[in-house]
Amino acid sequence: MSKVVVIFNGQVQREVAINRARINVGRRPSNELVLDHLAVSGRHAAIDTTSEGTFILDLGSTNGTSVNGQPIKKHHLQDGDVVELGKYQLKFVVEKDNYQISPDEALRVGKIKVLNGANAGKEMVLSKQLTSLGSPGILVVSIAREGNRFKISFVEGKVFPKINEESMDSRPRVLEHGDVIDLSGTKMEFQLE
Repeated sequence: MSKVVVIFNGQVQREVAINRARINVGRRPSNELVLDHLAVSGRHAAIDTTSEGTFILDLGSTNGTSVNGQPIKKHHLQDGDVVELGKYQLKFVVEKDNYQISPDEALRVGKIKVLNGANAGKEMVLSKQLTSLGSPGILVVSIAREGNRFKISFVEGKVFPKINEESMDSRPRVLEHGDVIDLSGTKMEFQLE
């Protein structure tokens, strides 16, 4: 999971999880991340997360946006980068996941079973390192195998998929046996054997 640590005049104000495809940053209350200072434009910048990573984009702000002291229009954020907007600093932090399969643990089989629609009842074994599901331009997710763990990630689409009726965000999520994935109305159950 990624987050930004909001710093004002050297003091940590709060931490904000990057949990959606776009987080608008600026002085206006309609932004997801509000920075209330006159040096910050009403809609100053955006933090965009895609399958290629997390980016900061300047949205034509009056005073500009810098990363690590360098003015930018768009920048691919790396762990530890410091974004400057007026008197605010946003420190980008990537929290590490140290999962490893133990040598004596048997490899399990992951499957997707379609629950509704024309393909109801069909099963697909997740035999590859990375499997993509969905329809390009509408909603696409990928499921990555990490030992005995399967992580689902949002790739593209106008809306996020749902897991067990709860909307997912831009962060990868570990699937549990019995989780129901909803891709724009097509429901599938994840099974781990």
